Amino acid sequence: MLAAATLAGQASAPGSSAAPIRGLDHVPIAVTNLDAAAARFRGLGFTLKPGQPHANGITNQHAKFADGTELELITAPAATDELTTYYRESLAKGDGPAFLALFTPERTDLVQRIERDLPRYMFFGPRNASPTDLPEHFRHPNTAQSLIAVWLAGADLSAEWNLLERMGAAMGHDVRDLPDRTSMSVARFEEGEVLLLPAARELVPGRRVVGATVRVRSIAF
Repeated sequence: MLAAATLAGQASAPGSSAAPIRGLDHVPIAVTNLDAAAARFRGLGFTLKPGQPHANGITNQHAKFADGTELELITAPAATDELTTYYRESLAKGDGPAFLALFTPERTDLVQRIERDLPRYMFFGPRNASPTDLPEHFRHPNTAQSLIAVWLAGADLSAEWNLLERMGAAMGHDVRDLPDRTSMSVARFEEGEVLLLPAARELVPGRRVVGATVRVRSIAF
């Protein structure tokens, strides 16, 4: 299940444009029926850009934002390689976020060292700018502008805390309305943040990514 929240703005975070891990990249959301999921997202006011067919059978659609962040709807009809096997395993538990991709402008030595320690559901990406992107792909009727937070949940997120700290995030704690008041840890990057939520927020056992926050220009949609 992907939970989408709307915010009027984004809190500033410590960081430098030279940081090897800059912030959020995108969230791939595994869905059983791509057409049905795309129709739901369009109903929520997102403009979707069709993806390109993949040799391993994967098909996808993108809700892209002008800063390079995005939500990706993706399906794998069959397990034909390691990636599609992972998607099929995820879909066996139901539709929902399968990965968290973090933005790394360059594959520095530090990035590659951290990459070796990432859990299976995390990876690094350079943001997906395509020569076929058009201005209309970034115009969403719901006025969505950017992916600004991703929510993780689980009984023990100490490994994630340590990794995010190694990535250069400013680590802290906060209480937020999600929608009820929830205590959490927060990893703040220059471009977005990762919220570490208690185990009660883990909707599907073993699925750490439980939600995302999208900034919108207006909540009137």
